[in-house]
Amino acid sequence: MSNDVKFFDSRQRYLLFVTTTNEKAIISEKLSHLIDDLEPSKPALKIFDAGVGDGAVLMNVLRICHQKFPTTPIYVSCKDVSMEDARLTIEKLADRLVEHPNMVFVISNLHYAEAGHLRSRNDEKQKKMNWNEVALEGNSSYGFYEQLRKLGPILKESWRVEENKFGNTTYENPSVMVIYRKDYEYALDQIIPTIDNSFNEFDLVMVSQAYRSRATVEKKVNLVVKPMIDLITKNGKLAIFHSCGDDPGLEAITKLWPEENPFPNKGEEMIQHLKQSYINDSSLTFKKPEVFKYKLRSQPNEINSGIATSLVFSAWNACTYVAQMSDQMVKEKEADQSYIKCVEDIIRDNDGLWFNDELLVIERN
Repeated sequence: MSNDVKFFDSRQRYLLFVTTTNEKAIISEKLSHLIDDLEPSKPALKIFDAGVGDGAVLMNVLRICHQKFPTTPIYVSCKDVSMEDARLTIEKLADRLVEHPNMVFVISNLHYAEAGHLRSRNDEKQKKMNWNEVALEGNSSYGFYEQLRKLGPILKESWRVEENKFGNTTYENPSVMVIYRKDYEYALDQIIPTIDNSFNEFDLVMVSQAYRSRATVEKKVNLVVKPMIDLITKNGKLAIFHSCGDDPGLEAITKLWPEENPFPNKGEEMIQHLKQSYINDSSLTFKKPEVFKYKLRSQPNEINSGIATSLVFSAWNACTYVAQMSDQMVKEKEADQSYIKCVEDIIRDNDGLWFNDELLVIERN
């Protein structure tokens, strides 16, 4: 599959992957170690999630931050162009706002280079900015959930998408939603963003699976990583997670598509490129990339007593999702069912299925 062939994140494939693997839990665990070393300065602990997805990782991060900084105000900003991801994330907020009431939550549909500043670089689109501020009434989880759930129509109108000249999905109009508790509005006044003024430096910036695995190092760095480095405040950290292969999941892909190379470059190449780009910036420290494993979830008897059809299906979905195979290529293999024996053999040989992710950490001194 050439770099020109697009991989489309279908909702079904994404949600099945999230619910059948423990990747989000392992990523949260890795982030917890970074949070232990954060030294936020007034007026708040500032967090940015570049591609929030369904919000699972972010909610775990907020739990960890509350444990570490129980009374510190938190300003958390995130982005996702998907209306459904925005809805899923927002609806998870109710419990977080009860446990940590002095928090301001912001979500936008802006691009990587824009989202940290809550401003579109397209002047004409910026004039059409949808800016929504929601001050939640009450103090109960149920009450907050009911109010958050009713934001669906606003999201449906504000999070419309279109294709840009390259055929990629982008926002129709820039949109920002700001959410906080009304009974904490006075205390949070200095960190509630406005359309003209917001934070653009963060103590922790998170980037998870934000670019195409087949993209060149230059594209990954220039389109995603560099804009995120610009958001790191003094003593802040940027954590980048991406798939890197060399695992049973990739073995399945190469057996079925011998010519494919889903992971042509790794974290070390990105770090070397970044060091050259920031050769005169002594404030940045680039940590050695760390490879870690996550697994496909399965019932204890799904492998030993014969591999269940449901396990084969979820494993197949995980393999093709992680390797970012196009929908058309997946459909071709499903049509002749040639993938079934291949996936069964790999599950049996490895007593399950696991994948490798890579973690890159960049710190500003």
